[in-house]
Amino acid sequence: MKRVQVDVIGIAASRGLAWLKEQEPETVKDISRSVQALVLWDESVSFLVERLISMRKDGYWETETPINDTARACIALSGCRKIHSEITGWIQKEQKNDNWNNSEIDTSYALIALADCGIKNDSGCQWLFHNYGKKWEHPGTTSLIITALAKQDKTGHGDFIDERAEWLISKREGGGWKYIATSNLVIQALLLSGIEEQEIAPSIAWLLGKQEGDGTWKDIISTTLSLISLKMYLDKFNSGSGI
Repeated sequence: MKRVQVDVIGIAASRGLAWLKEQEPETVKDISRSVQALVLWDESVSFLVERLISMRKDGYWETETPINDTARACIALSGCRKIHSEITGWIQKEQKNDNWNNSEIDTSYALIALADCGIKNDSGCQWLFHNYGKKWEHPGTTSLIITALAKQDKTGHGDFIDERAEWLISKREGGGWKYIATSNLVIQALLLSGIEEQEIAPSIAWLLGKQEGDGTWKDIISTTLSLISLKMYLDKFNSGSGI
């Protein structure tokens, strides 16, 4: 990747961040993703963090999807170095029969949140690994599982992560995976898997091409996920000699 492309990423990110800072996210999901993206780009998030914490009920966020949203909030707060033991304690308490809600999505998010707080959970990882099959073989779902396993125990699940990363690449069409949000989950999973720069560069180019004239990628979630992907990409490959 050439330096001019790094500059293009910086310009795209600046436009996306400018738009995002003007928004007033209301849901736990939107606020959490906004905090996560803004922190990665060294932007102020104090107001959003206060708002997010004010929405908490005891150790969790009481929404229609409490495990997912509590995990997302936990991920966002951990990025601000605000780790709350009552939150991780609630997440751990909700684990039943090695999983969360008998759901691969809930389990993946819970494991990601715990990993970001430095908490290992091998039983949850084993549940994902041993139950993975055709019913979960979708780019978004597979990406969340890869992300969870890579953050929890990349070495222990290295073969599975590598094989599933190759499968994700095989499903790419024109640089992306149909939807912007899904494509970002895939890009992030591939970056965590250890993929080579030349393998992921076409997807970064595709993502940049999807940015709208106002600096967004359609909405708050797609915009925040795109900003997270771009920063992860730069952090991984812009070491001075890698690109």
